[in-house]
Amino acid sequence: MQFLHSIVQPNIDLVASADITPFDLPVNPLSFLLLRFEVDNTDPTTPAVYSAIDDVMTQITSIRVQHKGEDIIQGNLRDLATLNMVAFGAYPGWARLNSLNATIRSVVFPLCLGRRMYDPKSCFPATTRGNLRFLMTAGADGAGYTDINFSVSALELIEAKPDEYCKYTTNSRAAVAGQYDAVLPIGNPLLGILLFDPGLNATEAATYSWGDVKLLKDNVEQYYPLERIEVLAASLFAHKGGFPFWPGHVHETITAVAAGVQSAEAEIRESEGQHGYAYLDFDPLRDGSYQLETAGAADLKIRAVGGDTGTVRWLPVERRAVK
Repeated sequence: MQFLHSIVQPNIDLVASADITPFDLPVNPLSFLLLRFEVDNTDPTTPAVYSAIDDVMTQITSIRVQHKGEDIIQGNLRDLATLNMVAFGAYPGWARLNSLNATIRSVVFPLCLGRRMYDPKSCFPATTRGNLRFLMTAGADGAGYTDINFSVSALELIEAKPDEYCKYTTNSRAAVAGQYDAVLPIGNPLLGILLFDPGLNATEAATYSWGDVKLLKDNVEQYYPLERIEVLAASLFAHKGGFPFWPGHVHETITAVAAGVQSAEAEIRESEGQHGYAYLDFDPLRDGSYQLETAGAADLKIRAVGGDTGTVRWLPVERRAVK
């Protein structure tokens, strides 16, 4: 077999608070995309909240990969980066992480279209020019940089004949203090569901919008008959290997002489990273031995009993057969 690892969108300036011009993706079977963001650092006015990489994730408010107008991948960059790490083992990578003023930082985020990178049996199938498109929306520039560029590369599996690909899109709703349901898609097997709860990243009292969660298929408990959102969030570490490898690990430079005193020149590189997330995993072995079957179901949902009214999000990972 052979693959093609090539640039789809060359490096260009990203306009703040605007949509990019949509562009076509390759027609060959597609395993994953690589989104690269390059920023020019700026000295922070408030060192303790400086985080260029976190600002990049915040700025990209919407990413869409569409096939004939249907969203195959859809969400903000932070949600999609987290899902790719947890569900597919595809982590962001850093090419440059200079911390001086007016120097460059460069970070790459993978977006997978199959259960494993480079898998010829699990990738998006061949299509025709113009059917598969990339769309993106940017918010305001972050405080940690003065300029931001982006580019997109693709990994094509030119001889692949896939059996399946993955679809993951964002759902959201306002939680209630009490019982409520989050509806799930029916028809395709589910490999997992990424959950976001704003309470997991809060500094005040420990109240959560998901709270206790259970999975119901036609009102019968499945896989997760009852679990706390904090336990599911902490269990993410079983997927990703430990604190030092997780965005949100803090590196601090202290330039003051006095113990416990931070000077105005000190830089703290910190990040909310992927705090706030939990995962319902139906494919823990990553080989299809387990999955949540949904075909023929009349009703499929997550039932939550929350203690707060924040806006929750959930991204089901659908395993779609190639017909």
